[in-house]
Amino acid sequence: MYRKFLTLVLIAGSLGLVLFVKSFLFEQPKAPRLIDRLPSADFLAKANILELAKETNSMLQYNKLSMRDFTTYEFLLGQGKQYGIDLESNLYLFANENGNWGALIRLTDSSKVQIGIERLSKYAALQDSVVGGNKFYYIQKEQSFLHYGKDYAFIYQGTDFIRTLNQVVSAHYGSQQKVWKRFLKQKQFSNEHLVIYANWPKLKSFDIETAMFAHDSDSLGFRLKSYIKKRTPLYFSLKSSGLSYQSNLQTDRLIDIHLDVREFKQRRQDSVYVQLAKLSRKIGFPFERFMTAWNGDLVYQEGGKQIQEVRYIETVLDDDFNETEVERLRYDTVAGFSVLASLNQAAPQFIGKLAQKGLLRTDENGYRFLFSPLLHFQKTGPFYQYFSASTAPRVVRSKQNQVLWKYKGTKYYFKIDKLTRYEIYGSLQIPVRSILRRNKLI
Repeated sequence: MYRKFLTLVLIAGSLGLVLFVKSFLFEQPKAPRLIDRLPSADFLAKANILELAKETNSMLQYNKLSMRDFTTYEFLLGQGKQYGIDLESNLYLFANENGNWGALIRLTDSSKVQIGIERLSKYAALQDSVVGGNKFYYIQKEQSFLHYGKDYAFIYQGTDFIRTLNQVVSAHYGSQQKVWKRFLKQKQFSNEHLVIYANWPKLKSFDIETAMFAHDSDSLGFRLKSYIKKRTPLYFSLKSSGLSYQSNLQTDRLIDIHLDVREFKQRRQDSVYVQLAKLSRKIGFPFERFMTAWNGDLVYQEGGKQIQEVRYIETVLDDDFNETEVERLRYDTVAGFSVLASLNQAAPQFIGKLAQKGLLRTDENGYRFLFSPLLHFQKTGPFYQYFSASTAPRVVRSKQNQVLWKYKGTKYYFKIDKLTRYEIYGSLQIPVRSILRRNKLI
């Protein structure tokens, strides 16, 4: 009886072993996921098109864009279903510094993609080709390409399509790039509908570990939120208060900085200090002298017009045709320009260095920074001011760290919202109305 039982156990064990080995040897490999196909790049992004459409709809409606009916959630969802594109899932994008970029998106029905391709061919010089058994479509003039498989579509524009296509089609399950793993596991901006992750090698020179950006919008414009984390500490922090110029509607450019830089001055080997020094040397700015003298407040404002009273000597002829020099007075209209900085006892050495390098010079009982208008000077305590108005601009208390910059008629506004020992939180406000008007979209 014992021998029969042992025989049955051995038979059952052998059968189980055979089945296990068979399943291991003949197991069908898993198909690669969309995230396994994503190539590495300088900049990565993920976007949910339908949720973005919801978020930006109020802005499009407010500005009455002619295309607004074609960017609604309902319209885009219908188009996705018509052409077999899964717009309810994330779209993944990648881009490089040289301008090459691409995107991958999931398909629900690849047989419907051909309908879209046939429609596109009516409006563009679309050609097709095959490489390595993989068919793709392209517009040669635009260097634009499209390839699709059973469950994905790959769009690309740039000069490195074939190599990137090989990466996409040769991917296998679990071969996700490390940089994409780092990006997609980030908790920062996890609920946003468009998130950008910087993998740019140049950021390493600043010891930046993570740099991310996320989109937000309302009826007036876009807001790009930013998050930067350093590997090493930030040796500067926000001041609780400082002096600034009162901004007005005529302000075209404003740099308003109030930082506690006492520790930063002592950390000359810090990556941020080193890189700022390198950039300064390129334009001949005495950065080390500036840091020695600086107390952390720096305000620059430009915009509007100022009237300057200018006295000059004119040679005239009297009744007997004798030359006579006469002092006259004229009023010139110049650009509004003012700069304020808090400096310590090392200020004279710094200002002297500016003069030595020709960045600051005396002229007509005033001063000029490079090509600035004639400036007046005033010192109040530790604050040094140069300004083009007849009197010093009004100063107010401020703890903001912000930059306003007008470019092609649009005012862009950036501010630092928060600093921790390793992290910087900021935001860039982009009003869209002037951009839309400039491009004749409204």
